[in-house]
Amino acid sequence: MNPYVAAPEIDPAQFLKIAGQGASLQTHADLWRWLQGDVQKWLAHEVMLVGWGDFRTGDLRFDVVSSLPGVRSHACKPASVAPLISYFRDCWVAAQHLPCQLDIKGCAELFARGDPGWAPGPAIGGMRSAFVHGIGDGKHCPERIFAALSAEAYPPPAGGTALKLLVPFIDTALRQIPPAPERHPGGERVPVESHVARLAALSERERQIMVWVAMGKTNPEIGCILRISEFTVKNHMKSIFGKLDVTNRAQAVAKMTRNSTYA
Repeated sequence: MNPYVAAPEIDPAQFLKIAGQGASLQTHADLWRWLQGDVQKWLAHEVMLVGWGDFRTGDLRFDVVSSLPGVRSHACKPASVAPLISYFRDCWVAAQHLPCQLDIKGCAELFARGDPGWAPGPAIGGMRSAFVHGIGDGKHCPERIFAALSAEAYPPPAGGTALKLLVPFIDTALRQIPPAPERHPGGERVPVESHVARLAALSERERQIMVWVAMGKTNPEIGCILRISEFTVKNHMKSIFGKLDVTNRAQAVAKMTRNSTYA
């Protein structure tokens, strides 16, 4: 994960043109044409994923804008997309709310460790990198996560700043555009972290830690990701073991997975 703050190479006149177009968006079709037009010269991507909701429980909603076949908001299963949105949000928080660039070609393998039934879909699963940024603090203002997914492994790093400058226009457009048809998961599995929150009264930090534990991360790795010390991670793990009534990490993950399977 790399946070980027370098200024993108763009002519001010070109940005004013893009901004003017973005300020007049009224429909999903307008948003799609805008993102597939001049924006591509500044922020090349195949999928724009926007997610919001309750990140504590995993009850998330999303909007998908893409030209890829079958990659639409109404066609994507919440149980498949929500874990990806949660992952992007955690990375953005770990980057101290700065735009960040992620290597996501291994996401399917990571999430499968926590939930063997998780699959992002062939199109989204084929993406290799993502620029991620968000707005809101989760307390006074709800968080919204924006991710520009690309099939390129190493897109220009300035795309992070480009996304930051484009987010206000995307956010404004989606807030005033009628929402896309929603899908209800029914009997589908919900994200692992949702079950963690319901399984015990875990704190926000404990929930974040257990998500990374389920992905196979060690205490030092989790400390680096969350910007806390390894000692602090160990203390949180002791508290988690007590709340989940387990004695080690494997049992904690197994309990999470078992409850996810029966959900």
